Amino acid sequence: MTTRRDFLLALGASATLPLVDGLRPARPAAPRRNPLAGVGVQLYMMRSVMRADPDGTVARLAALGYREIEWWGNWQRTPAQVRAMLDANRLRAPAAHVDLKDLAPERIGALLDAAATIGHETLIVAWSAPDVRRTADEWKRFAAGFSVAGEAAARYGIRVGYHNHDFEFQRFGDRTLFDHFIDATDPRYVDIELDCYWAFKAGHDPRALLAQHARRITMLHLKDSSGAPTHAQRDIGSGVIDWKAVLDVALANRVTNVFIERDDPADAWASAESGRAHLRTLGY
Repeated sequence: MTTRRDFLLALGASATLPLVDGLRPARPAAPRRNPLAGVGVQLYMMRSVMRADPDGTVARLAALGYREIEWWGNWQRTPAQVRAMLDANRLRAPAAHVDLKDLAPERIGALLDAAATIGHETLIVAWSAPDVRRTADEWKRFAAGFSVAGEAAARYGIRVGYHNHDFEFQRFGDRTLFDHFIDATDPRYVDIELDCYWAFKAGHDPRALLAQHARRITMLHLKDSSGAPTHAQRDIGSGVIDWKAVLDVALANRVTNVFIERDDPADAWASAESGRAHLRTLGY
């Protein structure tokens, strides 16, 4: 059992397939597809333009055809003001990236109140500090805290989750940190947001991870890769990942939300526009 002390200590510590450069098209994983709730964008990608004009940025994203935003930051807006901004543009924010420390027992109540006001359904932690990744046991203690937070969030009808980078695929014995996170968290409360680019860079086929962890992965981050050896980030559709193949597997399982993202785009608006356009060519 994870105690409150274990959780606070964790917070204070502040069968994959071989890959070639591209993903070959895959047969559909199942005959029935889940509906895609809506195509979204991760607001971290838009942070430079959000700093200049939050209201105008949100309105322009809606004009590009986005129906969802995965929230990041507060932009000097109260939760009620964020909700009003979204409603005015017929947008929803089903997920948000949040700071790990805000899941601590003494802070999570305020976070959940804000999330409920805005309309978030899942709260995602998108980073883990190096000092919780030094051993498998440290990582398991870190991961177990998510179940504690998830149980509290469930009272609001909200779930918690974790977003990977490439470092979660380092191995301790025959298990990766990604595997250990799934093993150490309660599926009743905790989900995974799979960043397909980072998994691909780490040498893993996103389709294999989606099939292996079909019960746990509910959302995807979509950004493309130039391929080995550099794996430079690219706008989706301009790299080597076969997004049709990935989405076929994802939507045959639990995934219902996908978010376009690129960490440091040269032109955030160009990345947002091309990403939305590419998904339209795939029927989304």
